[in-house]
Amino acid sequence: MTEPAAAEALEVSLMMPCLNEARTIARCVERCWNALGVLRVRGEVIVSDNGSRDDSVLLAQQAGARVVHAAAKGYGNACRAGLATATGTYIFKLDADGTYDPRDVGLFLERFGAGCDYVIGSRLRGNIQPGAMPWSHRYVGNPALSIAAQVLCRSGITDICCGLKGFRRDAYQRLNFTSAGMEFGPETTIRARQAGLLMAEVPINYAPDERQRGTNLNPWRDGVRDLVFIFRESALFRRYA
Repeated sequence: MTEPAAAEALEVSLMMPCLNEARTIARCVERCWNALGVLRVRGEVIVSDNGSRDDSVLLAQQAGARVVHAAAKGYGNACRAGLATATGTYIFKLDADGTYDPRDVGLFLERFGAGCDYVIGSRLRGNIQPGAMPWSHRYVGNPALSIAAQVLCRSGITDICCGLKGFRRDAYQRLNFTSAGMEFGPETTIRARQAGLLMAEVPINYAPDERQRGTNLNPWRDGVRDLVFIFRESALFRRYA
């Protein structure tokens, strides 16, 4: 593990929200440090804990992460609390379940170097490993939500719920994210589009969940909430609201 020399010199912040991820959090933090080394960028690894009752916090700290505590419950609250403390020029959000490969951040940095403000991964255009995504998510849920966001909010993105995304930090600070729950996923892209940020999408790798337990995601409930959020942010809804 290579520690950053100084906070002001950091190029990349890698942030993961966390809720009872003791099975995977240490490996995920170690992979983040390894990715920063492979990419040869100065960075930091942040874990935003949302009230874990297991050893997630201790394991994250032992692996070298800076842990922040998100008091308000909810995935979106944890993401926003963690990203608010990031000091890198480019700040990234990924998950603590082993599904995302932090080495893919190199593709994002290329787009940032070309002038983008916001870059999101696309699992659907990338490499989805066997067993990584249920067919109902791959062929029904994610495409349906992504098409809804394209049509209603002109997102231009094929995988609106992808959990690996990055911002130029000064661009992130100009946006006002408010979602407490899983709606934070589509909110990031839709708010970026509404703000006129220069956006890009890159194909990424997506691996099976390594936690060996049920996901924190409730597919039907969270899918409906995502769809409602997308509709409420559409020009059609705003015209008649």
